[in-house]
Amino acid sequence: MNTNPTKCKELVMYKRGYTAEAYSSILGIPQTSEVTILGLTFQPNCNISTHLKEKLCKVNKCFCVIRCLRKEGCSQVEVDHLFSSIVLPNITYALSVYGASESQLTIAQQFLDRCFKRRYTSKKLEIGELLKVQDHRICRKVSSIPNHPLRANFPETKTTRYNLRNKSPAMPAINTDRFRNTFFNRIVFKYNVAL
Repeated sequence: MNTNPTKCKELVMYKRGYTAEAYSSILGIPQTSEVTILGLTFQPNCNISTHLKEKLCKVNKCFCVIRCLRKEGCSQVEVDHLFSSIVLPNITYALSVYGASESQLTIAQQFLDRCFKRRYTSKKLEIGELLKVQDHRICRKVSSIPNHPLRANFPETKTTRYNLRNKSPAMPAINTDRFRNTFFNRIVFKYNVAL
């Protein structure tokens, strides 16, 4: 396949201790420190902090509209409707992706707490509940499509029953919280969902 180097970007993903300078450019394609694909910003160290910062900046611009309408005499019900239609989708976009990072979830929760305190919304929202709803929604969509690419990674419901007597099943050894909180591990171990 022929590629046009002027329309391509190269992002080198690396582990801790490595840098992107160690790798040379391929076919003259410029290397970049961030790539945005379908509204999700990827970084070389597999962190999603830039994505969340961009979404929060976008949401802060939306607050100008809500403040102006509130000065004009909009009721709290109308402000709640605006919050749920223009602010909340920006925060929950790709929530299942950055939900593995506790630090990013904390930032999002603090933002939602400030929104509640400043009366942009009348109900207190929990980022953990929003994450759970979004995870279950994705799981339902994957289960309804037989040849979905994610379906192969979901555990299947077993028809056999195991008699473990007095022993409890051993969970796999997970060394990091970030790996424990990834999408598939949340589905299996936290929500106990199988297709």
